[in-house]
Amino acid sequence: MKILITGANGFIGTYLANFFLKKGVHVIATSRQFHPTTAKLLKGADLIEMDILSPTQLQNIKPDADIIIHTATANDIISKNTLKGIELSALGTKNILDFAGKNHIDKCVVFSTFQVYGTELTGAISESTALNYQNDYGLNHLLAEMYAEMYSRQGKVKCVSVRPTNVYGPILTDAFNRWSLVPGCFCKEAFESGVIKIKSSGKQMRNFVHLENLSRAVEYIIQNFPDEHEHYNLASSQGNTMLEVAETVKQVYEKEFQKPLQVYIEGREPEATNFFTVRMDKLKHIGFVEDNSFSLQSAIKQIFEYLKSKK
Repeated sequence: MKILITGANGFIGTYLANFFLKKGVHVIATSRQFHPTTAKLLKGADLIEMDILSPTQLQNIKPDADIIIHTATANDIISKNTLKGIELSALGTKNILDFAGKNHIDKCVVFSTFQVYGTELTGAISESTALNYQNDYGLNHLLAEMYAEMYSRQGKVKCVSVRPTNVYGPILTDAFNRWSLVPGCFCKEAFESGVIKIKSSGKQMRNFVHLENLSRAVEYIIQNFPDEHEHYNLASSQGNTMLEVAETVKQVYEKEFQKPLQVYIEGREPEATNFFTVRMDKLKHIGFVEDNSFSLQSAIKQIFEYLKSKK
């Protein structure tokens, strides 16, 4: 099997490329450019510098691949620029699906986001839960999903859309620049200032999925690829409030550095916790079982190790 991964210099794309390389899969890693540490990590892959917004460049690239994993959609930072967010998620996804068709690549996994369901979720969230996107980030990814569904329905490229919750895990290369993500932002603040300041009440709940379980889930989807377009929730069995995550960072920090860490609550909103669970029936149906050994605690320790190595 030969897998082409877009956005392979990014947080998720780099991990996926490394994951499949270690499985002995032929990986074609693409990005607009590669950081030297990413290129070193992925030295066993075919590295292609490719801008998915450049039709001319895409026309000149002829990869030999069986499937595309498309992670190069707009993150929450890019989505703050409405035009750039729509361009990357919608037009970029369309370009990649056209690219797949022209190169006889008949399968594509398109990365979306759990935020198509909303932001402050409650209750049990399954793939059949009504969509309630609240911001450009969620809407941009819905546009990517719509292209995936349309191309799949028209028989051009078989597609699935995956909806990960809050993704976390070790930092593998110096290309990482997403220090706004939890728990990394808490780790960085603790490491640099010896405190964690939560700007909210800390009561909001989020679901966190480790990069390893995310990668394993994608592997299961590829091995059991559906004939028609499907959506898959990529999540974990546990939810945590922001305060609980900060307290976990505090525990790991104090054990690692042998000194106290103070957590400050600086906001009052939200007043109550939005309790919710994530159903992953579709993944369970194809045999996926979450590996709980990849925990928040172990990832936080790895993030601190990265920060110490760069001091």
